[in-house]
Amino acid sequence: MPGSEPFRIWDDELDPAPAFEAVRDPTCGAIATFVGTVRNHSEGRDVLHLEYEVMESMALRQFARLAERLMSGHGVRNVAIHHRRGHVPVGGVSVAIAVAAERRVSALAACAEAIERLKRDVPIWKKEVFTDGHRWVQGS
Repeated sequence: MPGSEPFRIWDDELDPAPAFEAVRDPTCGAIATFVGTVRNHSEGRDVLHLEYEVMESMALRQFARLAERLMSGHGVRNVAIHHRRGHVPVGGVSVAIAVAAERRVSALAACAEAIERLKRDVPIWKKEVFTDGHRWVQGS
C-alpha cells in the first residue's frame, strides 16, 4: 500500500490523515473513510473519557486479515486501519479507517463492513469512564 503505515496502533492523539494517505492510489476514484470519535454520553450517562486495551500484535494481524477480506470481497485496492490505545478524551479520535477503490459503491460498502468486523473480531477492549463509575464494553 502507498503512503504511510496501513495498520497502526496509536498511543498518542490519533490523526486520521495518515490512514487516508496510506490508501491514496491514482487508479482509484474513491476513498471512503470512517473516523470514530468519543461522545460525551452513553446510555443516559455522562462520559468523561474512554480507555482502550489492545493486544497489539494480534490486532495488527487481524487488521491485515480484514483488509485482505475487503480487497477480495469488495474489489477495493487499499485499506488502512488505525486505532488508539489508552486514554481517549471526549472528542478524541479512537479509530480511523480508509478504503480506496475504483468506484464509490465498493469503497463505501467496504468501509462500512470494516468498522463492523473490527468491532466484532479484533482484540480491542473499551472501558467507558463516567462521572459515577465505569464499565467495560464489548465490541468497542
